[in-house]
Amino acid sequence: MNSKAVVKPAIVLLVIAGVAAALLGVVSEVTAAPIAAQAEKTLNESMQAVMPEASSFEELTDVEKTGTIQAIYAADNGGYVVTTAPGGFGGAVNTMVGVGPDGVITGLRVTGHSETPGLGAKATDPSFFEQFAGKSGSVAVTKDNGEIVPITSATITSRAVCAGAQEALDWVAANGGAN
Repeated sequence: MNSKAVVKPAIVLLVIAGVAAALLGVVSEVTAAPIAAQAEKTLNESMQAVMPEASSFEELTDVEKTGTIQAIYAADNGGYVVTTAPGGFGGAVNTMVGVGPDGVITGLRVTGHSETPGLGAKATDPSFFEQFAGKSGSVAVTKDNGEIVPITSATITSRAVCAGAQEALDWVAANGGAN
């Protein structure tokens, strides 16, 4: 076999791969800051949605996170925004829960999930998540003697969202919030 027939295409392929890698690196550098800014904007908008009476939030990094708690933010009004990821039917159901200084849920949003479209995915509908505002103490679905009406045919997802809300309430109660 002729070595020139192998070496020349290999060098051309190496040059093409090098140029492609360099271009990907440049694109990554150029887009990193806008992507980070958009992620922060989305996070702030979500926190504002679950705690509208606060205007600024600061992540607490030196606190113990229990259960499925992912992050805790102190709001300037004395409340907290707690993100959790309890297990649902299709995987983690990421929730963001606002808990006011009085220990009452100010709002809840499902920020990410892998639930069944048309069933568990309905956890993102206002008709479901708006039930949590004003709740305190124990949060559970009606099948578990609670007040939250579960999503039809998606009780596991509904229970997961309740578990996330309960974790947020429990953390705030145990760490200086109202009981």
